[in-house]
Amino acid sequence: MSFRSQDDNPHSFVVKTSIKDFQIVQDVSSYIEYAEKQRELDAHHRTPGTHYRSEFIVPDIVAIDILTKYGIDIHAPEFMHDLAAKRRVREIIHTEYPKLLTSNIRKV
Repeated sequence: MSFRSQDDNPHSFVVKTSIKDFQIVQDVSSYIEYAEKQRELDAHHRTPGTHYRSEFIVPDIVAIDILTKYGIDIHAPEFMHDLAAKRRVREIIHTEYPKLLTSNIRKV
């Protein structure tokens, strides 16, 4: 048996279950394409005075992987107030998931 985590979202992950275990699968190609386009825009169209921009995008399957491997829940209400956890996630994305970077920021 399998089902989508969100019925109306074609980019959501799929949960596959059997009697013994379950598996979570997500096609992240659209996220990678989006990130690549954003990096290209960032390289060619820097707007003077722009202080804020996205640094990376995190698909659900990557958020689950970070939670499983590192115990960091990026969807937790307190996450955005935990500077050490934010720094660690940034480092994880830069080293393990560089294709999800949406800007050309190089500092880790």
